[in-house]
Amino acid sequence: MTRRSLPSALFVAALAVLAPPAKAQRTGSLRGTVTAAGVAVAGARVAIEIPPRVTIANETGRYAIRDVPVGHYDVLVTALGYKPWHRGVDVAAGQSATLNVALEQGSLMLSSVITTATRVPTEANVVAGTVNVLATHQIVTSPARETQDLLREIPGVELPRTSSLVGGTAQIVSIRGVDEGRTVVLFDGFPINDAWGEWIDWGRVPKGMLDRVEVVEGGTSNLYGNGAMGGVISFFSRPLAPGAVNVTVEGGNRDIRHTFVSAGVPVYGALTANVSGDYQEGGGYTLIEPGRAGAIDVASGIIQRNAYGRLTYAPRPSAQLVAFVGGHKFGDNRNTGTPLSYQTRDQGDIDLGVDYGRYATGMLSVRAWDGRQDEHQRSTAIRAGGRVAEDSSVVANIPSHDWGASAMWTRSDVLHLESFSIGGDYRHMNGNFDEVDFNTTCPGANCGTVTRRLLSGGDQNLSGAFLQAIAAPITALRIELGARVDQWGNDNGRSVDATSGTVNYPNRSKTAFSPRLGTRWQLLSNLSLHGDVYKAFRAPNLAELYRKQISTTQVTIPNPDLAAETALGREAGFDWQPLNWMQLKGTWYVADYRDFNVPTAIPPASNPGCGTAPACRQRLNVNRSRSEGGEAYLALRPVPQLFLSGSLNYDDARQQSGLPAGTTQKPHINRVPSPKQTVRATYSSSLLGDWTAIWRHEGHTTTLQGVWLEPFSVVDANVQRELVRDIYGFVSVENIGNTQYQVNLTAATNGIASIGLPRTVRAGVHVLRY
Repeated sequence: MTRRSLPSALFVAALAVLAPPAKAQRTGSLRGTVTAAGVAVAGARVAIEIPPRVTIANETGRYAIRDVPVGHYDVLVTALGYKPWHRGVDVAAGQSATLNVALEQGSLMLSSVITTATRVPTEANVVAGTVNVLATHQIVTSPARETQDLLREIPGVELPRTSSLVGGTAQIVSIRGVDEGRTVVLFDGFPINDAWGEWIDWGRVPKGMLDRVEVVEGGTSNLYGNGAMGGVISFFSRPLAPGAVNVTVEGGNRDIRHTFVSAGVPVYGALTANVSGDYQEGGGYTLIEPGRAGAIDVASGIIQRNAYGRLTYAPRPSAQLVAFVGGHKFGDNRNTGTPLSYQTRDQGDIDLGVDYGRYATGMLSVRAWDGRQDEHQRSTAIRAGGRVAEDSSVVANIPSHDWGASAMWTRSDVLHLESFSIGGDYRHMNGNFDEVDFNTTCPGANCGTVTRRLLSGGDQNLSGAFLQAIAAPITALRIELGARVDQWGNDNGRSVDATSGTVNYPNRSKTAFSPRLGTRWQLLSNLSLHGDVYKAFRAPNLAELYRKQISTTQVTIPNPDLAAETALGREAGFDWQPLNWMQLKGTWYVADYRDFNVPTAIPPASNPGCGTAPACRQRLNVNRSRSEGGEAYLALRPVPQLFLSGSLNYDDARQQSGLPAGTTQKPHINRVPSPKQTVRATYSSSLLGDWTAIWRHEGHTTTLQGVWLEPFSVVDANVQRELVRDIYGFVSVENIGNTQYQVNLTAATNGIASIGLPRTVRAGVHVLRY
């Protein structure tokens, strides 16, 4: 099968599986309209828990949930700017139950029911911390092509300036200046930070699958353990009822092609399936700034593939049981802007879960996963005399294996507490970096010959147990208290150098304690204050512990004795809604990070591993840093059809120790832009559809090497409208003004700049049949 025929094959396969089985469970359906003050609420989310079903109201407020087993259901309806709405409804066999919803004005920014902040379903506007949510309608109307760019709307999230669809496969994220690798990223509760270097493949989470995105800012190791120093980003997929279909077909400039198909499939009785396929390619461009690009600079390219399947067993609401097993295959092939350079990733995962009980009487949730990844990459060296020729410098293979399990029990209204949770988890990661280095003294007699072979790798085990109690001793006061104990161990560490031999590193094990206390005080009916203090930690990853790097000018040697990094943080904030159509919220935070491990120059003579290299580096726990800043948010809904929001983040993240001699000013943490600003406007009407525009500004920031980049601003837009029932047309434009902005710079003086995404136009159709 050719790559160009794959989108059509996905589409045909998805439609083929929609035929009903010979024998089906007795079912009915649920239908109605969602309104507020007599006006349709487009994009409202309507959900039932067992079996999991979610649907979205269209521009006229209509919704439908098909193939609902006979029984009594609790229905939850949420929409941006309105209070969550709960009602019970009975569904009879062969009948369509009608449930019309009348929403009341509520929080303009925190109107969802979320689970990430406390690992328990909680209304977002009562959480004692800083949370941000991208609801379904915000995702659907966003101009962003891929998942990473959705997060640029949230001011506390710091991302590389370039899209994850260009450049390398291994992407990073930071929250509140904590730097890369220190934020947990989850998809349906399963980790997607990779096992070797904690990098992220945003492409593993297709935008079309998303139901919502939840971001918790600040340390959350009390619940999530290792890596949650900056916070947690959680993506949630949308469960589809049997017979429901979600299809997107689009194309754009620079040969963009994208097809997404997702369907709910009846299997047998209480057993149903969700299947999804996503394929995209194109959109690349020459990454080097005009005037500095040479003969070797070509348009970047990408082909990305996803296939998901999940079987769910949910017999009936009274059984209080949901069980599922799922599988995922992911592939990413790309060139990174020159003819010889490339990176590929292939990932396969299986996951399973069981939820038994109800929160009122005790809910047990169990999860397990197993994933394997294989990455291949080739890096090149540019010859002197301009960008006219390149040579292979390193070819690497990076296999890794990640598996684990978790369990949590929660009960509400117990021991005078709002809720009580106890849980634990275990994660095992294994990885290697197997590289071949080539001679790049070109032209020359030895050009392209193999100079050495290196293999670095090991195993890491992470385990922890936690407790959480949430209390409301008086109506106006909410207290969240949690603590967790973790143990992490490194085993089988080794470095194999064909030149100098094999080094085996001793096994090590350490523990960490992570408490958190958060409070929220409802001072007035429209004004609340919140604050929290926490301690969080991050163990060094496998790449930091064991990878050995050798070049003609420098050697970086492993350090298996790296200690864990820690964070001590606190924040205070407010949430004020003086009018139904206006809301403001803000947070001021300080976080002190200790024992950051960073590559540090060491005397070559002090360590035999440095060999005869003229320069030598090793990762050491030498840095203390502090991130201090604030965030402000404003949301307005002057008329029901128009929603306006704006946000601002100021983050002063600076190194506090390990400064070079003679330093008079504390240097900034690299890759932390400040300030960041976003303004979004969405106009929705049944006649004109949804019109969205987003203005983004990023202030000064630095590259990984500390070179300053100039600030920039861009505007993105999206227009979509229902053409005929269940079929929508859309046009999205990113970087409308075709602004040229820097994403990397090789040197502060006369450096060569890489540039960000140019104007990108896409058009297509959605088929949304719920």
